[in-house]
Amino acid sequence: SANDLFITATVNKTNAYEQEAILLTYKVYFLVNLRELEIKMPNLKGFLTQEVELQRGQPTLEHYNGRNYNTIVWSQYVLFPQQTGKLEIPSIDFDATVAIRTQRNVDPFDIFFNGGSTYVDVRKTISTPKLTVNVNPLPSGKPASFGGGVGEFDIKSSISTTELKANEAVTLKIEISGVGNMKLISTPEVAFPQDFETYDPKVDNKFSLTRNGLSGKKVIEYLAIPRHAGTFTIPPVEFSYFDLKTKSYKIIMTPSYELNVAKNGNDNSNQVVT
Repeated sequence: SANDLFITATVNKTNAYEQEAILLTYKVYFLVNLRELEIKMPNLKGFLTQEVELQRGQPTLEHYNGRNYNTIVWSQYVLFPQQTGKLEIPSIDFDATVAIRTQRNVDPFDIFFNGGSTYVDVRKTISTPKLTVNVNPLPSGKPASFGGGVGEFDIKSSISTTELKANEAVTLKIEISGVGNMKLISTPEVAFPQDFETYDPKVDNKFSLTRNGLSGKKVIEYLAIPRHAGTFTIPPVEFSYFDLKTKSYKIIMTPSYELNVAKNGNDNSNQVVT
């Protein structure tokens, strides 16, 4: 019956900002011999969804609605809402296989040695309730450098050298770390001097999924080549995000770098360097 086997669906918050991580949990409660459970997860419209890797252990005992149930957290998902308004998490179907004990007519010896019963597998579909999350838009007043980051972040940078010759390469490395919607953060722009030849940045994502969102860092490497001698400045790189603790936008910056570029003995403005 529905009191012997059911699944709850819960979210850790029913009010959130756009791009704020929401944890969705499916938990199974059972008093029967549960052998298998398969989920039919639909596409959650309006959300970017990532499943949390779980190590399911032994069931734990929980007192729920006056009865003691075996319980297992079956699956969890981190949802990043991509639009505002009331977003629905629809009802989900789980296909369960339950072993049911049945009595059968047997001889007295079988009753004595085997108990006179056997098990049959019964299939049952159980559904979770629908959930609704109210998603608020981010406040107005976004800084020009806002790249979509929602969470808590920090930034730091380093440069390969500040003393080089014309036509030699320099690498600027920027590291954005923290917790939030890191996969959706856009790459900051670096205003290299006009005489510098630049290339598309190399991005290395080093983050993992947690119940609070994506945690880790995004490492971005910018390669540039000065074509002429002189003293040049790479201005600070600005990064802004929406801080969920203070409910406000924050701007963080890297330091500026001054490069002393000496004349190359083999200087050729049209030289191609790889």
